[in-house]
Amino acid sequence: MSLGYGGSCKRELEDENMIIYSYSSYNLNEEQFRNSDRIYDGTITINKSCLIEAEIHEKIKKMPNGRKKLIVKRIPKSIDIFEMIAQGQIQIGNSKNTWKMLQSFDYIAISLCKIIFHEYQLNGILPEKCSYNV
Repeated sequence: MSLGYGGSCKRELEDENMIIYSYSSYNLNEEQFRNSDRIYDGTITINKSCLIEAEIHEKIKKMPNGRKKLIVKRIPKSIDIFEMIAQGQIQIGNSKNTWKMLQSFDYIAISLCKIIFHEYQLNGILPEKCSYNV
């Protein structure tokens, strides 16, 4: 069962130094924050220098047919989003539909940042789009 709030983001601009996402947030439980049109009016700007690579674990596994196979596993690292904001590596322009704040930043934008960094660590590429729904 959904709690009725969430958001999504899409990549707008990327160069060799930074990436800019626009995002929207909504809360279906409160009329003024429903954002029925899903307007992307918030921004998330990430400096590429703060992107952290995942730990890579490799092991050789014996397969049932007797052959050996190299297994590569990417282990995501924990990221402190608020520390990166304090250092200026991440900038957030809150959406007008912000209904819950964490240290003066939109709760949904912080959650979307965590998803972006997690996807980057798992796949090695920045996602084109991502969403967060609760």
